[in-house]
Amino acid sequence: MKKVLFIITMFFMVNLFLSGAIIEKIVLEGNKKVSKDTVLFYMKSHENGDFSKNSLKKDFKALWETGFFENIEIKAEDGSNGKIVKVIVKENPLIASVTYKTGKKIKKDDIQEKMRENNVSLMAFSHYSPSKLKKVEKIIRDMLLEKGYNQGKVNVVSKDEKGQVALTVNVVQGPKTRIGTVEFPGLDSKKVSAAFLRRGMKNNQAHSLISTISSKDTLNKDKMDEDLEEVKLRLQQKGYLEAKVGQPTFSMFKKKQVFGKERQMLKITVPVELGPQYRVGEVKFEGNKVMKSNILKRFVTLKKGAIYDIKKRNKIKEELQKGYSSMGYAYCQIAPVENLDPEKKVADLTFRIVENDIVYLGKLEFVGNTFTKDHVLRREWFLREGHRFNANAIEDSVRRMKQLGLVTIEKIPDIKPDPDDPQKLNMKVEVQELNRNMINFNVGYSGYDGWFVALGYQTQNFLGLGETFALNFQSGTRAKNYRLAFSEPRVFNTFASLGIDLHKTAFRYPSLYTRNGQGFNISSGFRFWRYWGFSLIFSYEMIEVSDVNEDINWSNPYSYYYYTEGRRAIASLAPTLYYSTIDSPLFPTSGVRYLLNYRYSGGFLGGDIFMHKVKLEYIKFIPLFKYKNFLGFHAVFQKMFPFGGKEIPFYERYYLGGERSIRGFDIYRIGPQDDSGFITGGTGSFFMNFEYRIPINQQFSFVFFYDVGNAYDGDFDLKDVYQSMGLELKVFVPMLGVPFRLIFAYNPRIVHDDDSHFAFRFAVGPSF
Repeated sequence: MKKVLFIITMFFMVNLFLSGAIIEKIVLEGNKKVSKDTVLFYMKSHENGDFSKNSLKKDFKALWETGFFENIEIKAEDGSNGKIVKVIVKENPLIASVTYKTGKKIKKDDIQEKMRENNVSLMAFSHYSPSKLKKVEKIIRDMLLEKGYNQGKVNVVSKDEKGQVALTVNVVQGPKTRIGTVEFPGLDSKKVSAAFLRRGMKNNQAHSLISTISSKDTLNKDKMDEDLEEVKLRLQQKGYLEAKVGQPTFSMFKKKQVFGKERQMLKITVPVELGPQYRVGEVKFEGNKVMKSNILKRFVTLKKGAIYDIKKRNKIKEELQKGYSSMGYAYCQIAPVENLDPEKKVADLTFRIVENDIVYLGKLEFVGNTFTKDHVLRREWFLREGHRFNANAIEDSVRRMKQLGLVTIEKIPDIKPDPDDPQKLNMKVEVQELNRNMINFNVGYSGYDGWFVALGYQTQNFLGLGETFALNFQSGTRAKNYRLAFSEPRVFNTFASLGIDLHKTAFRYPSLYTRNGQGFNISSGFRFWRYWGFSLIFSYEMIEVSDVNEDINWSNPYSYYYYTEGRRAIASLAPTLYYSTIDSPLFPTSGVRYLLNYRYSGGFLGGDIFMHKVKLEYIKFIPLFKYKNFLGFHAVFQKMFPFGGKEIPFYERYYLGGERSIRGFDIYRIGPQDDSGFITGGTGSFFMNFEYRIPINQQFSFVFFYDVGNAYDGDFDLKDVYQSMGLELKVFVPMLGVPFRLIFAYNPRIVHDDDSHFAFRFAVGPSF
C-alpha cells in the first residue's frame, strides 16, 4: 500500500514539475516552402512560454487544418533550461493547375461560388490536400442532387507534375432523375386519399407540367423531413392524431410517357400507419384570468362530435394568441394539450394559458429615412410609445407605411426588450425611401395623350413632410395640360387633408371634337378609422368644344347645343367613401379596396350642367405561391342621371377603351353609336379587369390579363360586351418612379369591320 501511495505521489510531482516547465526552443524540421514564421503564427505555444501538452494538441490541430502538411509530428525533449519542442512536418505539394470538366447544368463558376460559400479554396499555387478534395467532391455531389441528377458522378483526378499536382475535376451529370410517383403503403384510400397526402409533398412532387416548371419534380432530400411533417399533419387533420409516418425508401422504375416511350423514374415510398380516428370531446381553458372562458370559446371552431382537425386547433391557438396580444399581453403563452381516449375515440382539448404581465411599447425608432421627416412616419404608425403593445397592429402599420408611397419596409421590425424596464418592448423599423421626386423633360407617346412633349416637377414628399406638389406643362397631338397642384395630408397635424389643383386642358376626342377646359379643384379628406377614409372635392370648370367633326349627325338639337354654342360651366361636389388595405400604390401584392363615389353637378352649385353620377369600385389582390405570383381583380360600375330638365353633354358621358379600362382598344372607342357609327357615349358603364402577374425581378413583370365591359345608353346588357385578353410587360424605371407598360392584346369582338383583332398599346402607370 505504501508503495502504491509513493508511486501516485511521484506521478503528481512529475506532472507538477512538467506543468511548470517553459519552452526553451521550438525547432521546425522537414519544411521546404512553408517558413518557420508561418508555422509559429498558427501555434499558440511560443518560446519562453509555458509548456503544456494540451496546448501542443491544439497546435497540432491548428496546423493540420491549414492544409499545408501531409504529415505532422510534435515532440518534446528536455533542454538545458526547459523543453525543446520539435515540429516535424511533411509538406503537401502545391497545386499546379485546376481543370474543370463539367456538364451544361453544373458549371465551373457555380462550383467555385459554392466552394466559397463553404470556405473551401481550390486554386493554383495553393496546397494540395486529400481532405480538401473530399470536401470539394461532396459539395459537387450535393449540387447534382439539388438539381435532380441523382445518378451523377464526380471525382477529382490528381497528376504529378515536377513535384506539383495538376488536378482535373470531372463531373458527369448523367440523366436527370424525376419523381414518377409517391406511394403510401399502409394507407386506407377509403379513409384518406393518397392524392390528399401527395399535395403535402410540396418539395418532392410527382412529375407533371406544373411541377416541372417549378422544379419540384426532382428529389430534394434536404426538404424531405419538411414534407413528411406535412404528410403527418394532413393525417392529423382527418382525426388520426396518433398517425405514424415512416422513413421514405427510393427505387427506380420504368414509366411510359405520353408517346409510349419508357423512361427511368424515381419512386418514393412513404409508409404510414393511421391508428384510430378521433372526434372532438370537451374543450376547456386553464389559467385564463383576464379573458373569461365564455369569451375565449368564441374563438373555438372545433365542434363537439366533429372529426378532430389538428389544423383547426392550431388556428384556434393562433387566434387566441392574437386576441391576447391585441390587449397588450405579448408574452402570453398558450399550450394546447390533448387527452386521448382510444376506446371511445374521443380527444378532449385543453388550452393551458399563462397570461403574464401587460407589455407596453417603449422606444419607437425609424432608421433609413434620410429625407422623410420622422414624425411623418410616426403619425401613420398604429402603435404609440407608452401605450399597450399590440403585435397585431404591426402588420397593419407596415401596410399603412407602404400605402403612403413614401417608403417601403422589406424587413420585419426589430423588437427587443427594454434593458431598463422588463414591461416594455423597444421597436426599430428599417425603411427604404422611394424616389418620389421627379423632374422630367421628355418626349413620348401614350394611348391617352398621343405624342407629347412634357416638362414638369412633381413629388409626393415635398420637403420631406409627406405633402404632394406638382407643376406640369404638356403639349401633344391629342392633349395639352397645364397644372399646378398642392396637397397637405395632415392639416394642423390632424387626420384631415386639404389640397388645391389649378388646371387648363385641351383634349382631342378621336374623330369627334376637342374639349377645352380650365378650372380648379379643392379637396379635403380624412381617415377616420384604420383603413376607412372619406374625401370631398369641389370642382369648377369652364368648358368649350371646338374642332367638331363635320360628319356628326346634327338632327338632335341637344347635340348641336352642346357642341357649338359657347362656353359651359360645370360646378360639382363629389363625396367619396373608401376602405383600402392594398399594400402599395405602384406594385400591389395583397389587400382589398372598396370605393363609393357620388358626384353632384349643378343645382344649388350653379353652372350649366345638372346631373348625378354614381361610381362603385372594387379591387382585390391575392398573393400566390408564397408571394411569388399575384392575382388581381378590378370591377367598376358607373351610372349618371340628369335632373332639372337638362341634358347630359357628350363629354360627360362614359366611354370605355384604353389602358385604364379595356386595354386592347383605343380610348373612347367603346360605347353606344349613332347612325353614322360615331361613339356617342353612355349614361352607364361597367368593366372588369383580371390580371395574373409574374415578377421576374424588381424591374420586370409579365402580366396575363382579361378585360370585359361596355358602356350603355339605357339598361345594362351583359350579353353585349367587349373583351380583350393578352400579355403585358411592365418595366419599372426607378428614376421616374412609375412602371411603363407594353400591352399585346387580342380582341375577340371589334368595333368596326376594318379594325384588327390584334393590338399593341403603350401606357404609363399602374393598371388599377
